[in-house]
Formats: sequence, structure tokens, C-alpha cells
Amino acid sequence: MPEQNDIYVILTPAGVLHGFSSANPSEQQLALQAVLAPEESMTARAWGERYSDTWLDMFIEEGWIETLEKRVVAPHVQLDNFLKYVAASLSGSRRVVIASDEGFCLAKMGFTQQEADTLSVAAADFYGFLERQQQRGWAVHGYGVSFFTSIDMLMPNTSIVFLWINKTGYFLIIEDEPLINNRAFVELVWGIKATGERFEQRARLAEQSDAKEGDAADDDTQTVN
Repeated sequence: MPEQNDIYVILTPAGVLHGFSSANPSEQQLALQAVLAPEESMTARAWGERYSDTWLDMFIEEGWIETLEKRVVAPHVQLDNFLKYVAASLSGSRRVVIASDEGFCLAKMGFTQQEADTLSVAAADFYGFLERQQQRGWAVHGYGVSFFTSIDMLMPNTSIVFLWINKTGYFLIIEDEPLINNRAFVELVWGIKATGERFEQRARLAEQSDAKEGDAADDDTQTVN
């Protein structure tokens, strides 16, 4: 593994699927998630110092991380607008829905609102079904599920990918051929993660600013008294 500071790391689609597949991620999954930093791609050296060069080598060997020679800026995502940009790279028919784990449609492309709402509820119901069956001992673990209308099962009609980003569930619903083995899929997940982390950071700074103003007001009151 090269040690130069100008070697950057990013997740592969397989790395995204593995790293964001669990509501209760392992330490290695959290380490994979951290590769998608909120502002820009991390250097291999910085990530290795934070976690482990051994893990970095292993993740690259597993095909979960790839190295880049140039820095990549994290996407700034407004889901509806961003989905229009990446829909063709995710779905053979450019029909995609992003749903919450509560069954609400967060963004859609190529579907009517009613279709998107129906699919969002169905995705949440099916995820709940999988969880119940796992609790009963059905040893099924995976990143998603596909439904077929043809008995030959050569091409799915609808696929659902289950993702957990910033401790929140997201379901990526793709019509026709799912095309997730590309950088657009990585950028979509990266954008959702980075946007959430930026929002949390701004909220923390606002709370700290309010606290400082409150302390200053108390000091002024004490001085007057």
C-alpha cells in the first residue's frame, strides 16, 4: 500500500453495501463508513492512522476500498435534484425511489407520487418481515431483495436495497435492472451521509453559540449586581 499523503481512499459499491447494511454496525463497518468523510475524500495515511493500516490493506483486498490519485469533494445533496442526476446510472428504466425506514417517500424519479408512496410502504413492510423472520431463526442476511414478474427470474422487476446511514434507515427502490455497481451509487450514499453530518455539525455549533451567549448574559447580570 503506497504511503504518500496524496493517495486518497473511497468506498467501492461493494464497500458501501457492506459498510451501510446494518442498523447496528460493527467496528469494521463503522470504519468503512468513515471513509466517506463529510467534506472530501480522506488520504490513505489519515484513515490508516485513525483506524489501522492492516484494515486498510484488508479492505482493499476485499474490494471494499479503492485508492485515488486525486481528491474528491463530497457531494452536496438535495435528494430530488441529485436523484435526477444519478437515476440513469441506478435504474435500467430511470425509475428510482428513496424511502425512509418508516415507509415515507423521500425522493422519486420516474414514478407518480402514488406509486412512490406505495413502494415506500411496501419496502418498510418487507424489511419488517425480514427482521421478524430473523428473530425466529431464519438465517437470511443480505443487503436487499428483488422481485420478479417472469418465471425465468432473469431480470428483476423491482429491487429494494436496505441501507443505514447516520443511524437512519433508507431504502433504495430500483425499477428494472438495478445498476448499483458504479460511482453514482457511492456518491448517492456519500451525499446523504455528508449532508446529515454537516447538519449535525451546524446544530452543535449553534448550541455552543447559544450557550456562550447565555453565559455572557449571566456574567453581565452578575457584574451589574
